[in-house]
Amino acid sequence: RDVPFRVAQLVSYEITKNFYLRLKKKDGNDDEGSDTLSATEAAICGAVAGTFSSAITSPLDRIKTLLMTDSGGKYGSTVSSCISTIWKEEGVKGLCQGLAPRVVYIAPSVAIFFLAYEQVQQRLS
Repeated sequence: RDVPFRVAQLVSYEITKNFYLRLKKKDGNDDEGSDTLSATEAAICGAVAGTFSSAITSPLDRIKTLLMTDSGGKYGSTVSSCISTIWKEEGVKGLCQGLAPRVVYIAPSVAIFFLAYEQVQQRLS
């Protein structure tokens, strides 16, 4: 779940950042340069990326948690058996259980990460 999360996080951040920079340039609000973000802008783009990446990987997190804590064997011992049980008993809602707390927990930390990332990148270049 960590590798898909990081891939989604980095890709969604770059997409969000590029989209925002294009909008900024189009609106003529490009005082600082065409490829830089302020700290606030980087944090907002990071929060969007964190929200998206945590939301789309939430089912993987639920499956991992169930497999790690299933001492009774209800969900089986494989990812496919766990998905099958969740799908049969809870449907799509079961795969998305815990999504809101995960987004609330992860989005701010990703915002801080990309704020720091952009600041370091700007200082090094």
